[in-house]
Amino acid sequence: MKAAIFNLLFAGLCAPALAGTQLPAEPCFDGAACRAAAPLAAEIPFPAPGAAAKPVVISIVGVDFTEVGIGKLELAYFKKIIEHFKPGSRLDEQLFGGRMASVAQDAEQNELYKRMPDDYLDARLAGVLPEGSYEIVPVRWSRDPEESAAAVPLVQAEIKKIFAAARAEGRPVYLVAHSWGSVLAHTALHRLAVSSPEVRVDKFITLGSPLVPGSWWMEIFLKLEINAGQLQQYVAKPRNVGYWVNLWARSDYFSNEIKAADKNLLEDGLTVELAARVRKAAAQDHSLRDEALRDLFFLKSLKTWHFAYIFDFRVFLKTLKEYHEHRIFERVIPEELAR
Repeated sequence: MKAAIFNLLFAGLCAPALAGTQLPAEPCFDGAACRAAAPLAAEIPFPAPGAAAKPVVISIVGVDFTEVGIGKLELAYFKKIIEHFKPGSRLDEQLFGGRMASVAQDAEQNELYKRMPDDYLDARLAGVLPEGSYEIVPVRWSRDPEESAAAVPLVQAEIKKIFAAARAEGRPVYLVAHSWGSVLAHTALHRLAVSSPEVRVDKFITLGSPLVPGSWWMEIFLKLEINAGQLQQYVAKPRNVGYWVNLWARSDYFSNEIKAADKNLLEDGLTVELAARVRKAAAQDHSLRDEALRDLFFLKSLKTWHFAYIFDFRVFLKTLKEYHEHRIFERVIPEELAR
């Protein structure tokens, strides 16, 4: 099944991307849970900001992207960039392969194309949050979206257990989830709102969430996995979440604005401007086209941007001979958690 899904994605990137569609909220959410989805009788209020002891921060990572890397998924998108320079012409596959050589070499040196360790999110949280101010508790899962059906009950049980321990000490619970981890968290929180209404997450931060996919091919992938994993069908703010912040980027095809969130932060405005400058430079000087090809790839690299929320965005543009850096995680996360 996995091969078929990725083949679908590879083919999809060659066609124009359509905006993701957010489905309307429904009064009940998760098939089997709908029968028990009565209004909450007596909701426990969220802890008042600053009134509780050290908060607990749950972290949930996304999928293992090793199989994507510099593969067909990104190459298919990249063909569109080449065709931008020669509109209406048929792509020369041999020329394409030759021009990709320098990109592949650079990508091999890029650590983001290596397998991310299971602790990449909690380790980053520990590095940017004030020492001793938060307790970081990771929730591990297989990182294979095809195992979502088994992962959600695990995530659900862990959130409930962590909340119970924190509540006994009067401590608030926050949840930070990246990529597919946000899909698992979204489902688990909706289920907990029905089965364990005492559970509360004061702050929910999603990074690069595919809950509202930014392209039609990602929407198909999401629907297939949601059905297979019996995940939450509709995107809505869980009743047990106090405040939801969503970070997304137009260059990250897995993410999008989520209207159900209380706050959306678009993080790739700078790259739009830089891409326009690179294209202009290559149009004025055709000798720069190979460098422009490489630069445009890294400005809009799927995997680079999908992890830029956590490891920030850094790029050296050969066309412009400029280095650019956009810090995200250490700028946004401490501020939002302390708010």
